[in-house]
Amino acid sequence: DHLWECTAVVGEQSVCQHVAVDLNAADKTTLNPLFTLFHSADVTLFLVKDPKQLDVAEFGDEDWQYIEIQLAVPPSSSIFSEEVAYSRNQAISKGRISTSDYTALDNAIREEDGIVDIISGLKHKRFVRLSRPANLTHVLLSLVYRHSATTVGGEYRNVTVTIADVHGNNTPTATVTFRYVGANDHSPVVNIKNNVTDLVESQVEVCVTCGSLTVTDDDHDFFPIKSASVRLVGDVESFLYQRLELRATSSLINVTYNVATGEISLVGDASEMEYQAMLNAVIYANTFEDIGGLPFDHVVVVFSVSDGQNTPGTADVIVRLINVNDRPVLLINGRLSENVSFHEGGNPVALLSNSVRITDSDNKYLAGATITLVQNQTTDFISVSTSGTTITVATFRQGVDFRLELRGKALIEVYEKVISSFTFSTALPRPSLPTVVYRLVTLTVSDGTNTSDVVEVHVSVVPLNDGPIIQFNPDADPDKFASLSDRSHTINMTEENGPVVVVPDTTTARDVDSSNAGGATVQLHGVKDERKEILSVNESMAKKFGIKVNVSVSRTS
Repeated sequence: DHLWECTAVVGEQSVCQHVAVDLNAADKTTLNPLFTLFHSADVTLFLVKDPKQLDVAEFGDEDWQYIEIQLAVPPSSSIFSEEVAYSRNQAISKGRISTSDYTALDNAIREEDGIVDIISGLKHKRFVRLSRPANLTHVLLSLVYRHSATTVGGEYRNVTVTIADVHGNNTPTATVTFRYVGANDHSPVVNIKNNVTDLVESQVEVCVTCGSLTVTDDDHDFFPIKSASVRLVGDVESFLYQRLELRATSSLINVTYNVATGEISLVGDASEMEYQAMLNAVIYANTFEDIGGLPFDHVVVVFSVSDGQNTPGTADVIVRLINVNDRPVLLINGRLSENVSFHEGGNPVALLSNSVRITDSDNKYLAGATITLVQNQTTDFISVSTSGTTITVATFRQGVDFRLELRGKALIEVYEKVISSFTFSTALPRPSLPTVVYRLVTLTVSDGTNTSDVVEVHVSVVPLNDGPIIQFNPDADPDKFASLSDRSHTINMTEENGPVVVVPDTTTARDVDSSNAGGATVQLHGVKDERKEILSVNESMAKKFGIKVNVSVSRTS
């Protein structure tokens, strides 16, 4: 019993030697000799290890009746590509027997072969029986095994030899065992089931293969995958905002990323499954805020896998970039809220002049805008100017709100100009309280599909400085102008009965927007005799409050 060790060179015949091992003392699966590197060329092995060590004296060269040779082939292999045979020409060409020795063998051997498809253990076997007496030594030296398959795997082959003599005695079965090691002559194959995927703009990133990539190599039993790469094909200047990422790690594979080329490199001896798991973890990311504004609508991600010797296997995935219509952005002085003032009594004012900015990352046109005066008062008024544009204005009253709708496709800068012309004015009831009153105006713009966030404009209405009010009627409404009856008072004076108080105790003097008065005038009209009709005031009390009294006398007052 012995084991073959073979080495093959592509394009040349394999060179094989026997390895001295005790197959009866060890499990064949634990053996670790240097096995064959077979290529697609035919391979022939002699079953007898060393002609010099062949001893058949116990039989006698002429005493044998037949030799039976059986070859066991795994079900995964084609039995028709393997055979055991008697080859005297091979034996002579290799010098195992001489031409003169061969004369006794000429036409003396009858070779009978057959195929048994299913044997115990579901193994295929091919056998050959050689019969008719001849020189046994020369026959044994001419027994060969042949293999002509183009691809072999790491499987054992057992060839058993049994000799029977003319007396009906059989030798114990002798076994020749060898194992194939395939040559590294097949390229890795990369297959991607789902080779088209979509990245929607709002997603930012997407898995490229999503588990659908497979890596196979017919030589994988003996030759690992050496390296792989994943790269983006497209605009190299865009790699700053689009990139590939590998969301997996391996202790066997080193990973690097080249920002300049957008390529991931994987290096290290590892199995197909190890590389497959790594490549299925590749993510494509695109952070460009407006995918629709890119000069391309897809990118190609190319996967490449190499065993270090053969042509790398490649496959690619198309990532389609699906644009999402972004909302326009409306800002007043860079904000979504703005505070402005309007002074009562003034002319309508363009409160937002030169402060409106509108942007839209995927549109240069707008389709409309809405300006709403919330809780509109009857004295409030808003307007815009669309002069020189194609924009039209429609007005609506919705409950207590008043709305202006701007309609029509126009450039963003045109809408900026129109909205900047927005004016507001109002008139407050008289007299106005000193407290500032407020109005709320909301604005939005639309590109026809999406509408911007609401911008709020808070308008502070500053009242005029109202005059002070004097009232004699204590029950009069303090927030309104005094009526004539509230401002009139009659007193009776009896002649020669002394002075009377002109202003009653119920009199009030006030100012809704001032806490102090600047002065007062008391005047007596229709005087007949300025020497006898006299108005006077308690000057000592006036001085106590810091009030100075001036008296002016004329002919009639």
